[in-house]
Amino acid sequence: MNPRRLGVVSGLIGALAFAGSALAMDIQGYDSAIDQGLHKYSPKFVEMAEFPPTEGVLDEAMAAFNKDRGGKSCASCHGENGARLVGVGTQYPKWDPKAGKPALLQTQINSCLTDHMGQKELKWESGDQILLMLAVKSLSNGMPLAVRTDGPMAAWVKKGEAFYNERQGHFDVACKHCHNVAAGTNIRAEFMSAPDNTGMGELAKLVAELPEGPERERRNAAGATIGSGSIDHWPTYRLKWGKPASMQRRLRTCNKNVRAQPKAYGDDYYIALEVYLASISNGLPVNVPGFRP
Repeated sequence: MNPRRLGVVSGLIGALAFAGSALAMDIQGYDSAIDQGLHKYSPKFVEMAEFPPTEGVLDEAMAAFNKDRGGKSCASCHGENGARLVGVGTQYPKWDPKAGKPALLQTQINSCLTDHMGQKELKWESGDQILLMLAVKSLSNGMPLAVRTDGPMAAWVKKGEAFYNERQGHFDVACKHCHNVAAGTNIRAEFMSAPDNTGMGELAKLVAELPEGPERERRNAAGATIGSGSIDHWPTYRLKWGKPASMQRRLRTCNKNVRAQPKAYGDDYYIALEVYLASISNGLPVNVPGFRP
């Protein structure tokens, strides 16, 4: 067989196998997911977590916040080191009546730059944009997420939930297949976190029901009892990327992983997903920058 055709056939077989296993997990639930074996982070990652590459990032972020930009800095309005922005990071995404849709922290920062400082918008995922996001959101570290889900935001929560449960891509899977059904396991080299504490909580219950012994210890060590939100620690530093990035990049990467066409940064699709993820993570403490493999 032609090597190129063989590669296509192999890819299709792999995609069908992945989709089939995801469907099986969807039907069988967490019992199936936990029986697949839970992922252990490598010793190298555990070692790095003790001295993460995120050290010093917040200092850079505050330097960007206090930086003079044509006669003004962010501190000119919000106080040195953002003294008047404490707690603001817990509220985003936040309804923007002028735009008629939720504003992400990135779009709010760009509005400040263009409307009040006479500057150009920052490019999505640019170093300066991520640093300013970190500066603002870090001022809420330890505070619970408190994103509004009522009023005009309610429709965006529903829209985001629909997207979250919608199958897509060549693998024909939805967000829920990885982050709810398979939460706490690994798919290839990717550890599947839960979108809020509930998924990991279900896994924890299953582990707690196991008799004392090596199997229970193994699954506990693999992280089955650790609750993990998917929005409270972003922007996050990923070893894979070698720098901190926003949830927008993470969502686009997820699209690529299931062989779906990524949408543009700031697309309404991604805004709705962020609103939904925030709604189910409300109450979790903000903790940026996060650190992931």
